[in-house]
Amino acid sequence: MAGASPGSEGSNGAQVSAGIAGGSSWSDILDRLDASEQSCIRGVLDEAGLDEAGRESAMSRRLFSDDFPVAEDAAMFACLAADTATDVFVTSMVAAMEPELGVEVSDDERACFRDRLTGIDLAALVSASEISDDDASVMVLLGALVSCIPDAFISSVLADFDMGFDDLSEDEKACARELLVGLDLDGLASSDDNGEAAVEAILALSFGLIECLPDLAEGGMALPSGEFSPEGATPAAVGEPIEGALDSADDTELYVFEAVEGEFYEIGVEPVTLDDPTVTLYGADGAWLGYNDDSGDSLASRLYWSADGSGPLYVEVGGYGAGSYTLTVEVSDVDDDHANSSAGATAAEVGEAVGGSLEYGDDADFFVFEAVEGEFYEIGVEPVTLEDPTVALYDADGAWLDYNDDSGDSLAARLIWPAGSSGPLYVEVGGYGVGSYTLTVAVSDVVDDHANAPEGATAAEVGEAVEGSLEYDGDVDYFVFDAVEGELYELSVSPVTLEDPTVELYDADGAWLDYDDDSGGALAPRLYWPADVSGPLYVEVGGYGAGSYSLTITRR
Repeated sequence: MAGASPGSEGSNGAQVSAGIAGGSSWSDILDRLDASEQSCIRGVLDEAGLDEAGRESAMSRRLFSDDFPVAEDAAMFACLAADTATDVFVTSMVAAMEPELGVEVSDDERACFRDRLTGIDLAALVSASEISDDDASVMVLLGALVSCIPDAFISSVLADFDMGFDDLSEDEKACARELLVGLDLDGLASSDDNGEAAVEAILALSFGLIECLPDLAEGGMALPSGEFSPEGATPAAVGEPIEGALDSADDTELYVFEAVEGEFYEIGVEPVTLDDPTVTLYGADGAWLGYNDDSGDSLASRLYWSADGSGPLYVEVGGYGAGSYTLTVEVSDVDDDHANSSAGATAAEVGEAVGGSLEYGDDADFFVFEAVEGEFYEIGVEPVTLEDPTVALYDADGAWLDYNDDSGDSLAARLIWPAGSSGPLYVEVGGYGVGSYTLTVAVSDVVDDHANAPEGATAAEVGEAVEGSLEYDGDVDYFVFDAVEGELYELSVSPVTLEDPTVELYDADGAWLDYDDDSGGALAPRLYWPADVSGPLYVEVGGYGAGSYSLTITRR
């Protein structure tokens, strides 16, 4: 963590944050900090030159409230030890976020969120309070929300439309969640385009929500472009190029063409003097259908659309700056080999390879196989000419289950899934670019040594080491031990072939208690927990990658 933090790395962050609620302030946590952290915070207030009323106001300010943060807040976060700062940040943000966004954050989501923010400069993150701030730390925060608490991220976008997450139906929620699969915002933000790709991804998400939530348009709420109106649209003949020009950066031009049910359309905008055009497609009722900025390695825009009915479709051309362009709407000669949704998914036989190809940008192929309860399935996508495939898994109701991009050191995508019930599972193959691939769904020969949930957790004796192994990416192992009230326990995980293990602690009801990654040194996690009641505590060992480890629970 950047910035001087007088507290030790072993600072007891979980105890500090244990009582934090949505209304917690700096004064609520001050007494639970160690002496050096308290002294540092008081020094921040002294340096700010605040009078007594100003100091009282600063200390009574609620964390993540409407008037948070100010300059002192970032400086006070820099006073906290790394673990304490992360715990306080996550706990207070979640406590404020749940009622504000109308979402409930599970213990697993909270632990994931904490893990993604571990090691981040939280003082800088507190300073960058607005998404518009040009700071990669904001994208790290958004990326953590996307990966760990997708409902909260969706809710933050819905807030722009004066909607809450509870206003959505279950189908609408599932559709919105699907939009986030594979969205790597902090990865995009670290690319060499000054964050443009990440901002574009957020814009595309906003557009995508309209496809999931047609009531946004029907209710008269402003669409992200804010310019759609069918009156005055210029007719566009299919197959004939049209020359156009934008007079300013805020200018857009609207065209309309007659779509024929069953036809597959390619809509392209080639720049002439306009440096970087964009294209958006709307239905006859104004519903957003698709958007593209840059196609492939060029600044030309191109999108594809399969017409599910006959009638007018509207094309909006925009761009960055002013200048001329050429618009072409034509029936595409692309032959899409597999359906783009679970409806019409290609049947995949377990144990047999099936080939496929992504024919255009944003293409995706859906497959379905019959899972058998209790089986472990390995779902792999090997690239052929498609350089970097991805794979996502959905249940029979369309709910997202898992996702993978790169497996190990290769660009192949692979995930392992233990089927909790029998029935159809849907596989979505996507990727970056176009090209062919091979999909294989097979019963895995993985033998999982410890259960993946508290049910079936392996009993661990205090004072005795227990061996384990994470057999695949995403695997976790659960253990249980009987704690005695008043005793202090040390939980440590020593890596063997697993390079970087993690450890989490849960109570008898499954409530999250604490987490650690590297406090034991050399990528070994270690945490301490004072038991306030007697009874079972559950330990989850996870990690990055696969490999073996040794868990030891010691009474201190």
